[in-house]
Amino acid sequence: MAVKTYSYKQHKNIYCSTHTQVKEMRCKDGSDKVLVSEELMAAVEKLFLKLRCSYYKITSGYRTPAYDIKVGGNGKGQHTLGKAVDARFYDEKGKLIPAQIVCCVAQDLGIFNGIANIDKKYASVHLDVGSRAKKYLGDEIYGTNSVTTNFYSYFKVTKADVAKYTGESVPPNYFKKYTGNTVSIVSALKSIGAESSFSYRSKIAKANGITGYRGSAKQNGKMLDLLKQGKLIKP
Repeated sequence: MAVKTYSYKQHKNIYCSTHTQVKEMRCKDGSDKVLVSEELMAAVEKLFLKLRCSYYKITSGYRTPAYDIKVGGNGKGQHTLGKAVDARFYDEKGKLIPAQIVCCVAQDLGIFNGIANIDKKYASVHLDVGSRAKKYLGDEIYGTNSVTTNFYSYFKVTKADVAKYTGESVPPNYFKKYTGNTVSIVSALKSIGAESSFSYRSKIAKANGITGYRGSAKQNGKMLDLLKQGKLIKP
């Protein structure tokens, strides 16, 4: 897809994507020329739909090389090519979607080559479709290098956390199947490397439809049976 060149004066109210006008992508130094990547706009729209947003706000779009240097860049970054945006995304009720969630969903889509949280409040996200030897997954509180290969583990976000925004169903996550002979759920959990405390077993029980967990033989036996079948759901 092409990178289009617009004139702010002539095209400011034209939509360069379904939800974005040229004026929103304009460099903050007031320049007339605005570069916008069609690939970037298409990718942002897919993210918008995935998150079921009510709207999003671009905080930085195209940057002239001089302005990019002024704000701490090197004058050659993806913003100067029209291939990057910094943006905030808002849910169906108009509430800000945390950057941690946006980063995870953008990662899942697999259509961005650069994704990063860019502020201490975890409000804004950098997204780009620039050519890179390796994808950039960053947290710019700590610099502009990649900090992870998986935002889920880095931000400690679960699929269930993300599903609250995407509305997608999350398949159960099961414990590793237990193949030993113990009659103790505590021993069985320990043997597969899982936590076995009473408080955690209470959470396991709840996740598996066992109500009012007291640690009774019947309740523990049911959990052990499920564990042996490989069907004990993780909380």
